Amino acid sequence: MASIAVILVAVTGFGQQAANAASAGQPPPSASAAASGASEVIASAKALVLVVGQGPVLVPPSRAVVLQCAPKGGGTHPRPREACAVLARVDGDVQKLKSTNGQVCPTIYEPVTVSSVGVWDDHFLLSISTFGNPCELASTLGPVGSF
Repeated sequence: MASIAVILVAVTGFGQQAANAASAGQPPPSASAAASGASEVIASAKALVLVVGQGPVLVPPSRAVVLQCAPKGGGTHPRPREACAVLARVDGDVQKLKSTNGQVCPTIYEPVTVSSVGVWDDHFLLSISTFGNPCELASTLGPVGSF
């Protein structure tokens, strides 16, 4: 789990430091330089890796995306702005999302499992949820699960 946080720090902090150094014609910063600024990066980082698998287990995953909400939006999620707005209301905790649209889903059991791992401000987040079918997933996660 700690390796995921390190990867997110590297993506949000070290990558930006390296890009800044390269544009100024300087060599990229060392790993220790990135680590020394890690507490600043983690405190402002808001990024999750979301994975979906068909069935009651996550393996093998069917699709995965990166959702970066801060320090700037991006990643590979197709609707980052909407997904980040929804997650902001629950401090990035996907498990706190509840269906609010009143959509009625069929009672067909076709399980879908979603995991999320990442950082939101100064918190490490990890969750795994299984939904009865894709409709329940869409109804609960909204734009967060639309990838």
